[in-house]
Amino acid sequence: MDAAGRGGPMSEGVSRGRWSWWATIVGVVLALVGTLLIAFGDRLAGASEPSGTASAVSVSQDFAVAYNTYDVADPDDYKGRLEGLLTDEYREQAFEVIDAIFEALAEKEQTSGDADVLAVGVPVIDDDSAETLVAVDATISNTDVEDAGVERHFRWKLSLVRDGGGWKVDGFESVASVEAEALPQGGESP
Repeated sequence: MDAAGRGGPMSEGVSRGRWSWWATIVGVVLALVGTLLIAFGDRLAGASEPSGTASAVSVSQDFAVAYNTYDVADPDDYKGRLEGLLTDEYREQAFEVIDAIFEALAEKEQTSGDADVLAVGVPVIDDDSAETLVAVDATISNTDVEDAGVERHFRWKLSLVRDGGGWKVDGFESVASVEAEALPQGGESP
C-alpha cells in the first residue's frame, strides 16, 4: 500500500478483472433473456397462438371472398367453395337458402365477383368461439345491368366455432350500415 492507504497496481488489475467478469455475465444473461422474449414473448404476454385470432381472420376473409364470388348458373361450384368453410349444421341451412336465392335469380343470370375484403375485426374470441365483423365490396352483374356491374358494399357479423383444429363459420348476418350526418359545430340535429 502506498502512504495514502490506496492499493497499488496489483489491486487495480484485480478490480478491473472482477468488473469485466461481472459485465460479461450480465451481458450473457441479458442476451439470453432477449432471445427468450423474442422466441416466446407473445406466449408470455398471453397472446393467442397463430391458430387463434389470425386464423379466425383468415377464415373470415376466405368466407367473404367465396360468398361474394358466384354465378347463379353454377350453384355446385359455389357450394363446393363454401362447403369446407361452414360447420356441418350451418352448411345445411346455408345451402337451403342458397338454393332458394339462386333459383329466384336464375332468370336474371346474376353473377358476383371482384370481392375485395376491406377489413376484418375480431371483437370477441375465446378458445371455442369467435365473432368477426367483415367489410367487403363486390361487383354484381345481371340482365338488369347493361354494361358494367354495380359495386355493392357488404358488412357482416360472422359466428365462428372451433371445428377440429381450425375455425368454421357457424352463422352469419348482415350488419346494416349506419347513416351519419355532420352537424354544424355546436349545432343540434334538425
